[in-house]
Amino acid sequence: MLSQQEYARLDATALSELIRQGEVTASEVLDAAIARIEALNPRINAIVETQYDAARAAISAGLPDGPFRGVPFAIKDLHTLVRGSRLSHGSAFFADHISDHDSAIVAKARAAGLVILGRTNTPEFGLNSTTESAFLGATHNPWNLERSAGGSSGGSGAAVASGMLPMAHATDSGGSTRIPAACCGVIGLKPTRGRILAGLDVGEGWHDNFHAFAITRSVRDTALLLDLLKNIDEPAPTYAPGPQVSYRSLLQSPPPQGLRIGVIRRPASGVPVAADCLDGLDATIQLLEGLGHSVQPLALAFDTASVAKGFLTMLASSVASTVAHHEAKTGRNAVPSDFQATVWDTLMIGRTLSAGELNAAIAGVHMTAATILRQTNAFDVVLSPTVATEPPLLGTLDASAGSIESFLPKVFGFAPFTSMYNVTGQPAISLPLATSASGLPIGMQFAAAPGRDDLLIALAAQLEAASDWPQRQRALIERL
Repeated sequence: MLSQQEYARLDATALSELIRQGEVTASEVLDAAIARIEALNPRINAIVETQYDAARAAISAGLPDGPFRGVPFAIKDLHTLVRGSRLSHGSAFFADHISDHDSAIVAKARAAGLVILGRTNTPEFGLNSTTESAFLGATHNPWNLERSAGGSSGGSGAAVASGMLPMAHATDSGGSTRIPAACCGVIGLKPTRGRILAGLDVGEGWHDNFHAFAITRSVRDTALLLDLLKNIDEPAPTYAPGPQVSYRSLLQSPPPQGLRIGVIRRPASGVPVAADCLDGLDATIQLLEGLGHSVQPLALAFDTASVAKGFLTMLASSVASTVAHHEAKTGRNAVPSDFQATVWDTLMIGRTLSAGELNAAIAGVHMTAATILRQTNAFDVVLSPTVATEPPLLGTLDASAGSIESFLPKVFGFAPFTSMYNVTGQPAISLPLATSASGLPIGMQFAAAPGRDDLLIALAAQLEAASDWPQRQRALIERL
């Protein structure tokens, strides 16, 4: 019998190995996961829908013999369909939306043997870098329940950090995987654009800035899951460049040597970065130099105001498309009381946009991507803090009042380093390499050239072996 505490200590690879060796059953692992969720979720609010009966039925029917056979998993409640599950996008307007099929990424997760047991929390339409919505409530950071777990994949970040799940699905249109990973002290990879096919659907995300993958606790889980979820056969609008490799096999190769690493201390927007984050950056530089890498300063310059305007145009059009589709399907028109104020404002902007305005926004963002890539292509890897401060107090980033134009600068002020890699499509990963003076996690972000996910995986494994973050994660799990 596997206790919930024993379950929580193990990553997905270790759990799947226990199941494969017959030391525990998939049902016993599921029971332990449920026990952990029931014990912690009332305080944290990471899981917002449970599908325990469906999970038990999947096990009883016989799971696919994938590498993660029997490992519990959850899907973020945003832009991702799970058959028989509500997809609310964090909004009361979608409270009755039940999906009749799986998105492509969910189908691949099931084929890998993962057992889907529920949905993780998200802010309304993912339009916040903290996970707080009027409909689903706030997700609390397991390190300090008064603090934000980040967003918009904050439910997944908190579920993984607290040991409710060994890993969980996440999406990222402006940093929504990497921000909660940084806030919760876990690993958040945004793969190269096109590496993962999330699933083609109405309102599928913020145009080609939308990426999907997962939050994990170990690099070996990250590598193997990327092998299993990457798209190599399904028709898709975008395919990732770069070498077609087994990411898991990289972990048996010698670690990377002599990488040229550019360091960004100040974001292009000029917003201030907290001393704790800069101290963590300096410690990371020292660690990298000790491993034999070459570190040089990098000052990026691009028109952040223009990118922010383009982002708003694209996300507003996406929200308008998704809401219009649901209105047509249900016959019910959206009203202001269905949404938080900034989301309603976003919807209204989306409904007034012309095709020419949307085309100009997309073109402008693509031109900025070229500007960023030209400035970073002299380096193998680019390093920065993931966010500009330690996790904020809940309520600091309040989407329930004001306009989206006044709210977005607050979002980008907290997370000024992440969205540029959605613009360029580059792979980027947040690693839990630092801690604030108050004991909260601080993530460091690494990005590589488009297609070089392999380089980030190899470097992450090297840094995991050279740092104490696994011990800090286990200490949190024991404390909870």
